[in-house]
Amino acid sequence: MDLYIPRRLAKFLADARVGSKVQIEALAANGAIRLNGNETANLARLVDPQMDCVEVHERRVGLCPPQIYAMLHKPARVVTTLSDPKGKRCVADLLPDKWQGRVGVVGRLDKATTGALLVTDDGDLSYLLTHPEFHVWKRYVLTVRGTPTDDDPRLMHMREGVMVQSARTQPARCGVVADSARLGKNDQPESDVWMEIREGRNRQVRRMANLVGLRLVHLHRAAIGPLQLGDLERSHWRMLTPAEVDVLYESAGGRAAPTEGARRALKRRLDDGQLDASEASLVVRYLARK
Repeated sequence: MDLYIPRRLAKFLADARVGSKVQIEALAANGAIRLNGNETANLARLVDPQMDCVEVHERRVGLCPPQIYAMLHKPARVVTTLSDPKGKRCVADLLPDKWQGRVGVVGRLDKATTGALLVTDDGDLSYLLTHPEFHVWKRYVLTVRGTPTDDDPRLMHMREGVMVQSARTQPARCGVVADSARLGKNDQPESDVWMEIREGRNRQVRRMANLVGLRLVHLHRAAIGPLQLGDLERSHWRMLTPAEVDVLYESAGGRAAPTEGARRALKRRLDDGQLDASEASLVVRYLARK
């Protein structure tokens, strides 16, 4: 994370793990956020993370280097949120209390799906792993009815892309897991199909399976990029090693990619005259430093 790059106040607060977008907007509406003493802070305004004073409930908040990188094995019947107003069991219930308010979950798995989730306080890595521009593959194992083969027309359809909600998915990689045929519930034949996608549309894998005619029994995410879930037990988590974090970054374009993208966006806003005088001066100073 580039701790110096100018960013919108809302982004600054999110990077500082003050809360979700909705929570930050509520704080602003209630006058709880101050920028350099101004109680009517504009969340869209650019701020200098090093020079500007941002306060929430009269306490200064700031950015710090990310420290938490963990892999979680999400079990079924757990929602991929850090809180739930209806009291449903959520990911936060599986994590240390001291992480509450500090970490975010990278991507989502629906309530019934099990498998790999990343939890981190690194907003840059979250962005790289979830934005389709960076094409990070996620691997799933689909338990399906029947005994499809690698040349099954349904799998070939997914390799070509499937129309989901009026837009074709990017081609998937998929095949049958060797020697996975067995008898399942009610002595019905089942097999495992592996599938890799590099998008993250809502319930995409389930929708694709349904649209091509695969009868899905269970869905499990086995890997995110090069990082395998392995034998991590359900409901358990483990910290990633520095080498694993480096490999994740490299799989998504490298550590410099988020900063380079942010710099390009700032320059476009500057060139297009979208900034006021003080914001433009801030961006010019930053761009000249790098």
